[in-house]
Amino acid sequence: MTDAELVIMIMSGPDDGREIHLSQQHGDGYVSVDGTWSLVFGRREECDVSIPFDTQVSRQHAMLRLMPDGELWLVDAGSLNGTFIDKRRVEKPTLLERGELFRVGRTWLRVQLDPDEFMTDE
Repeated sequence: MTDAELVIMIMSGPDDGREIHLSQQHGDGYVSVDGTWSLVFGRREECDVSIPFDTQVSRQHAMLRLMPDGELWLVDAGSLNGTFIDKRRVEKPTLLERGELFRVGRTWLRVQLDPDEFMTDE
């Protein structure tokens, strides 16, 4: 998986509705030897998904890992205020479905569904 792309939508706060387009091809995140693509969420400008307006977000808050088989895993990076999927706190790497809401600090986000998933044969 060398051309992976994801779209993260911010679902709350001053950037509500903003889409963040991330691509391996453009150098976003980092890819480990096993092909896992990891993206960092946090308050720092250097994060792949920077959320500077939310004071409840740690400098390096959470990671999203796209596995070679297409699964998404959400990992808390030891943040003070936690990472959540729906209302469940993420305490260990947790499977995240595309379209499912998750929260870092006070900011809700969603990995957008692939538009091709909605295509029908006519």
